[in-house]
Amino acid sequence: MPELENRARPTQLTLAAALVALEGLVALGFGVLEIGQVRLFRAVVGVGVALLMIGFAVLLLAAARALLRVRRWARAPVVVVQLILLGVGWSFRAAPTTAVAVVMIVGALATLVAIFHPRSTRALVEDGATPLA
Repeated sequence: MPELENRARPTQLTLAAALVALEGLVALGFGVLEIGQVRLFRAVVGVGVALLMIGFAVLLLAAARALLRVRRWARAPVVVVQLILLGVGWSFRAAPTTAVAVVMIVGALATLVAIFHPRSTRALVEDGATPLA
């Protein structure tokens, strides 16, 4: 499939991939930090949260890579994650987490705008795009 690699990737899709990769790195960092916070009395919860966040990070990083490679399958998980982040960000809107809310909401909205941009849509759904590769 070398012809797919040579296809032009719109700037908007590159931006979406970068934002998703950043979200993945933040999730990975949180997961790694959570491992350091595991205590005996809450070991199951601590390890569970750490594994969940690391798995979430792997999904986001794989989706970001797929967007860079103009893979159609990446769009759905990215959109779902952004919609979830909008809700989580909204729940953090009160002090003292207002800054976190603003970062989450702005990042999610920017990613959604970039991924739904007509050039991104065209690149992801044109005939040459592979559905699951």
